[in-house]
Amino acid sequence: ESIDGLWNAMEFLSAAKEPDRLDLAGKCVAAVGGGNTAMDVAVTARRLGARDVYVIYRRSFEEMPVWDAERDEAMNEGVHFLILTQPLAFNSRDGKLTAITVCPTKLGEPDASGRRRPQPIESSAYDLDMDIVVEAIGQKSAEEINEILPGVELKNGLIQIKENSLATSRPGVFAGGDLVRGPSTVVAAVADGMAAAKEIEQFLQK
Repeated sequence: ESIDGLWNAMEFLSAAKEPDRLDLAGKCVAAVGGGNTAMDVAVTARRLGARDVYVIYRRSFEEMPVWDAERDEAMNEGVHFLILTQPLAFNSRDGKLTAITVCPTKLGEPDASGRRRPQPIESSAYDLDMDIVVEAIGQKSAEEINEILPGVELKNGLIQIKENSLATSRPGVFAGGDLVRGPSTVVAAVADGMAAAKEIEQFLQK
């Protein structure tokens, strides 16, 4: 069942370029995720007149896969950060989003990525009234890639690449985009793809 007011990040950022498609004046908006794309969504929402904007991320500040400059820009725009907070449900009335149910988390033991796994704190869930929620979470995880290609090193849930290169710890395997940066922009992913293609060509010529 589709809910009016629930967006994915790419659709939201595309709609934001067309004023007739997105009226955020006086509304409450939440971006779910901790990467650069979530920051882009949050900053865009503020600049389009949203009254309150939240970034909701289930781990800690230290584990956010975001560039410092992107996070600082969001803070300077007045974005609220709900850290160690996990979305549980989207609430609607007559097909329209009314609130998001969230739950505070605590960090448990490290998972396969080396990051401490967020665990919901029992009996602590609450609702936040919300007009729009944008899901800015990557579709594939580095852990899934690691299962397919053993030997690819991970750090903070992201694939590790060599300095000034897109080469991973496994010879012949290159990575870029969200798996390296965390949730990011399509432009950055395309640029990484082009750079990786050049490196792959050089690798094959050795």
